[in-house]
Amino acid sequence: MSAFKAAIRAFAIASLGLLSAAAARAEDIVVTHYGSLLYGVPYAIAMEKGYFKEAGVDIKGILTSKGGGTSVRNMMAGDTLFAEVALPAALSAIKEGFNIKIISGGTNGRSSFWVTRPGEAIDKPADLKGKRFVYSRPKSVSEAITLSALKSWDITAADVKMIAIGDFGAGLTALEHNKVDVAIIPEPIYSQKEKAGTKYKTLGWLDEKLPAYAQTVGIATDEAIAKNGPKLKAVIEARRRGVEFLHANPKEAAEIVAKAYNLPLDVTTNAIDNIKKMNPTWWSRGELAMPLMQSMADALGSVGALQLPVDWKATLDPQFVPAAAAKTQ
Repeated sequence: MSAFKAAIRAFAIASLGLLSAAAARAEDIVVTHYGSLLYGVPYAIAMEKGYFKEAGVDIKGILTSKGGGTSVRNMMAGDTLFAEVALPAALSAIKEGFNIKIISGGTNGRSSFWVTRPGEAIDKPADLKGKRFVYSRPKSVSEAITLSALKSWDITAADVKMIAIGDFGAGLTALEHNKVDVAIIPEPIYSQKEKAGTKYKTLGWLDEKLPAYAQTVGIATDEAIAKNGPKLKAVIEARRRGVEFLHANPKEAAEIVAKAYNLPLDVTTNAIDNIKKMNPTWWSRGELAMPLMQSMADALGSVGALQLPVDWKATLDPQFVPAAAAKTQ
């Protein structure tokens, strides 16, 4: 009997050890366009400053994707803890039956430049008809915003040619070689091109009639929410601290991002400054900004990219929003 008890005790200790190891295991997260576009800035800062570990989660890597539904699929396929993805992709995935919830806010509002070639005769809405527009991927922010901007000027998708090209840099190359006519340039690509001496004609009026909208959101699977709630809360809190650091310490933040993104410091600094000038609250602190999310949903619905209405109660899980951010909702 004593040998049996000893064996049971040893098994219990071993089981506790395995549970502890599982609880403490390092995690991956997915951030759309990480390392190429600026959605990932708060995460890069949080990694460098140790905010994830301080909040209670060990993040071993930040995985990327080229946007749209790819980000959602990467999270699901890789069994990763959390992802920041385009809101259109998240809503589409939930409508399709994916067992995920939106658990935090990411980025909100305008953050890119609309451009064409110098001297191109695109000066008013009527000039947009027949033109070739480039976007990243289906169900991406760039697709939704392009279609919505066109609709705001009574231009339908049938009036133009929409070309999905994947990478924004490839879209600009296509623009420069007269393969497309209008492109969106997000940062830091705009600052990289500017430093290289490339010239564009900006079309700042193209989206001036669009209301404010949510671009990206944080998502997790129902399983992760059930099993890893504290870790998810830690990820979102660490990201919030990254946003706060970005605004409080712009010089050091730019240095961190330049290193993480393998970019020249002057390009990184200029890119972040451009975003702040265009939209100082683009990086949210994690709050679920319902009016802005509804605005994006309405834009998607208006162009047939999403079936309305959205059942927000079934779509959102607000328990992970940081207390400091929840006060701004």
